[in-house]
Amino acid sequence: MIRPASACLFVVSVASLCVAQAHDEMSIAAPAKVEALAMARNGKIAAGWCADGKVRIWNLPAGQMLRSFDLHGVEASQVLLSRDGRWLLVGDSKGSVHIWDSTTGKVQFETALRHYFDTAAFSRDGAMLAVAATGEPAQVFDLRSKRPLYQLISDFGGPMAVAFSPDGSLIASADTDTAIRVFDVRTGRLMWRFDELTLESFSVDFTQDGKFVLAGGPNKSLLLLDASSGKLVHSYPKQKDVVRYLEVSPNGNAVAVVYFDENGSNLAAPVRVFDISSGNVQSQWLPDVPVIGAGWVSDGRLLVATSTPDALHIWSVR
Repeated sequence: MIRPASACLFVVSVASLCVAQAHDEMSIAAPAKVEALAMARNGKIAAGWCADGKVRIWNLPAGQMLRSFDLHGVEASQVLLSRDGRWLLVGDSKGSVHIWDSTTGKVQFETALRHYFDTAAFSRDGAMLAVAATGEPAQVFDLRSKRPLYQLISDFGGPMAVAFSPDGSLIASADTDTAIRVFDVRTGRLMWRFDELTLESFSVDFTQDGKFVLAGGPNKSLLLLDASSGKLVHSYPKQKDVVRYLEVSPNGNAVAVVYFDENGSNLAAPVRVFDISSGNVQSQWLPDVPVIGAGWVSDGRLLVATSTPDALHIWSVR
């Protein structure tokens, strides 16, 4: 989930980068500028928070708008789709969290956080939700029963990002106290913590085999941690730009990374795809404007979204 503009496992020299020719797979007319976009892993649904205060859902690749939700003047913080595109989560600036069924438009779950909504993640099967307000530990819910299960712990503050392991047994939390933590999903028990960072990570993900955790953030470094023990496996040289978001590919062979330009989040920054086993950069693309959303789809493409005042553009980078 990419935060609105307001993993790469290995680092190689710029001279070795392979520049990708991104293909504009679709341009979708939008009645208002799309500020942030989420795309389902199945590649069939996209949902965007728009500048006119509405959240809209489009089908892909046709680009037909299926429905919209009016937030009644409340600013959305983030939008998130479950992997199959069925559940649409919207968290807003008042701390409200709503999950709609994207096929019917009906509210399936709602809760109120104490503060401004900050981050959330669905489990891979869409049955569980981890969600956090700014400065608060994440709460974990069973979406089938709609009941809270437990709260994750931290020394202070809350997570910048959370992620479930592919098999649904673990939750990783990249926390504002700079620690990376992994918890047992069944009990909420802390399994381990990693404390060697000086700044909090912005993004966290598991490798597809569930054996490793990746993290990156404003310190411009990338870490690979053992998911069972929390031991550092690899720490690589600092990147030129801040790691904003990272996501492992469906086949587990590559990692995509979206960056912030260190001179400002309103500036365009690159997207890179790295091969996990070799560390080679498979592709790099620099858009003309900041990225508002990115994600792998099940057929192996990496889709990256940008926007203009009257259109949403979705590019295939790989």
